[in-house]
Amino acid sequence: MISRWAIFALPLLLLAAPTPTPAYAQDAAPEVPLTDAERRALALKARQEAELRVEQDMVTMTSLVEALSKNLGQIHYLRTLCFGLNDQKWRDYGERMMAVEANGDTDRHRQLVRAFNAGYYQEKERHSQCSKQVSIDVAALAENGRHISSMLGDPYREN
Repeated sequence: MISRWAIFALPLLLLAAPTPTPAYAQDAAPEVPLTDAERRALALKARQEAELRVEQDMVTMTSLVEALSKNLGQIHYLRTLCFGLNDQKWRDYGERMMAVEANGDTDRHRQLVRAFNAGYYQEKERHSQCSKQVSIDVAALAENGRHISSMLGDPYREN
């Protein structure tokens, strides 16, 4: 039997992060090209920093479902930042997850909406335009979402 969390884990597994190319000013000094090894090292460092930030943020969550809701809010903001306000992909997933998890419990639903909105506004404070850093953060958040989803889908986890 497929766990109800598998429904929410699949989109996180399929997440494709936007990789925008920032526009550079024409009068800017030319940059010294980086070697492949330097680029890989910088990318690894940026990814590790983003993952550490996401992990540290997880400590404040009271439940895995709340953490997933916040994670969806964060990804929702970043996706709308890069793809426009009409892109509601992650908000729609969040609504479906909340409907399943809250199951008519208005207090629980409010708690999950609050977590989603906290994630949204947290990323709004961090990013004001689509950039390579947004792509790095989306990748870290997607990995975090996959991790949360797998924990929620574990039939042996404690409730």
